[in-house]
This record gives sequence, structure tokens and C-alpha cells, in this order.
Amino acid sequence: MKSVVLREIGKPLEVVDKDVPKPGPNEVLVKIIRTGVCFRDVLTVDGFFPRVKTPLVLGHEIAGVVVDKGDKVIDIEIGDKVASLPYVPCGECEYCRAGRENICRNRRWYGEVLDGSYSEFILLDKRSIVKLERDLDWNYVAISSCVIGMVIHAIEDFGGIEPGDKVLVTGASGGVGIHAVQLAKYYGAEVFAVTRSEDKARFIERVKPDHIIISSGDFSREVKSLSGGVDLVIEAVGEPTFQYSLKSLKWGGRMAIIGNVNVKPASLQLGLMILRENLIHGVISSTLRTLKKALEIGYEGGVKAIGIEMSLWDVEKAHDMLREGKATGRVFLKP
Repeated sequence: MKSVVLREIGKPLEVVDKDVPKPGPNEVLVKIIRTGVCFRDVLTVDGFFPRVKTPLVLGHEIAGVVVDKGDKVIDIEIGDKVASLPYVPCGECEYCRAGRENICRNRRWYGEVLDGSYSEFILLDKRSIVKLERDLDWNYVAISSCVIGMVIHAIEDFGGIEPGDKVLVTGASGGVGIHAVQLAKYYGAEVFAVTRSEDKARFIERVKPDHIIISSGDFSREVKSLSGGVDLVIEAVGEPTFQYSLKSLKWGGRMAIIGNVNVKPASLQLGLMILRENLIHGVISSTLRTLKKALEIGYEGGVKAIGIEMSLWDVEKAHDMLREGKATGRVFLKP
């Protein structure tokens, strides 16, 4: 099989031939139909995750078909179409027992400590997998965990939004942002989408946010003029927009931080948080519950996968697009 391998941190990726692996007792072998490109993959190449051991197959956004399985896998059959969490939870710790397997301290990430989805085939642990109940767009399946399920986690578990609430999405033309806008609309919110350019604003128009704000600087005054302050910010960028997002919140408003595009520390204005009793919450990945919810929304047609398709073997070009901020929507790779 062909796979995209990171041989050394900071070095170009290589397409190599590898043996097709055999599944262990609790594993399945999945033929990759589609995988998404996450900015985490770029950060992995650049050396921001100390657990990474090279050589490594990158990628953790997984959609495919089961072609082989271990003898202890009884509820998944060859030919099943599957989505996967980006990691393997231990299933036994306090977090896993509480349904918070995304912060399991023993979890193992695909594309970080386990070979990932930039490949023709991948070995998956049965604890990571959710079977599809019916056909669904493969691009959507690929991002059903790392993007859709993650934003559902932000909205349902921390955001607490109700119909009519005001939600601000930064980086609204990006792979997370364009889907966060759709999800906030799905949950009945009035959505304020922030982007940097007219071209990206035109791209965002297809998902029909209530307001599009074009700004490469402080957008908070415009947001507050239109809204009086938002109930929730889905911060999909990180340090470049963090201060303005915080200032855009209403009293008692919440911020869910998903993006971290430049890995720089953000300055925190404690006075704003204290006086207005704002809540800031980090959000990482999805849980099995939110992955299943993401698939349900996909079956309903409530959210569509938006982006561009490329060959997996052009992955270096895809990574460059993310580094340079040129990608609109998600980049989907096809082996």
C-alpha cells in the first residue's frame, strides 16, 4: 500500500510503499475512502507535539470501509462503512467512564503515536469506530469527528446555546469555521461570521450566516454594535483574534477555543472576565456521543461538508495552503 510518511520533524513528507498490516484481535483494517487535512497535521510536521515518534503516517480524519478484522471484533463486519474518532480511548479511566474520552489521559492519537489516515489502509481499534447506518457523503464522514463532532461538543457541552442566541464564529471561511457557522444555524442561533477578505466573505455567503464581518483587526465594536454582545464565541483561529473575541462577548457570555493557528500565547484580560463573568473553555476533539450526533445531523442533511478535494499524494500542496491561509473550507484527500 502507498502511505504518506513523516520521516523526520520539519522535513518534507514522503510517499512510500508499505506492507498492508494485519489487524490484531481488537482491530479492523479499513480502506481509506477519504481523509481530511487538519491544522494539527501541519503542527505535527513542524514539531509541536513531543509524543510524535518518526517515521509516522500522518492523518486522523478517517472515513472508509472495513476490509479485514480481528477475531474479537464481533459487532463490525467486513464491508461496513465507518467513521472514527481521531484517537483510541482506554475505555477504563474516569474520563472514559464519564463519556469524556476525548480527554482520556491514556488515549493514543492516530497520526501522532499510531499510524494515521494518509494512506490507502489504516488499522483502527474497535473502540474508535462508529458504523454508518446508511450512505453519507464521504467528505462529511471524514470530518464527522474532528470537525463536526468537535463543534457539537463546544456547542452542546460548553456553549449551552438556545434558539435565538447570538454566536460569533472566527475564521469563518476555514475548515472548522465554515462548518461551525452551519452548526450554529442548525441549533437556531443568530450567527456572526468573521473573515479577513471580500473573497472569503463571498465564500461564506453560501452557508447563510445572519451577518458577515470583514476585518483583519478589531472586529469587536462592529459585533457589539450589531448584537449588543454575543452569547458564545466559537474561536476557530486563536491568538490573532482572541482579544477581539473576548471583547465581543456579552455579560455572562462564553468562549469555546478550538483554533490555535500560530501556537502563540494569547494575553488574557482578567478584568473583562471577572467584571462580566465570562467563561473561556478549551475544546479538544469529539467524543463517541458527539461523533454519533454528527452522523445523525449528516443523515438529516442539516450540515454539508464544504471544501476542496485533492489527491492524497498532493498532500504537501494541501499543507502549504493551510500554512499560507489560502484554504477555504476543509481540504479532503482521496488516495
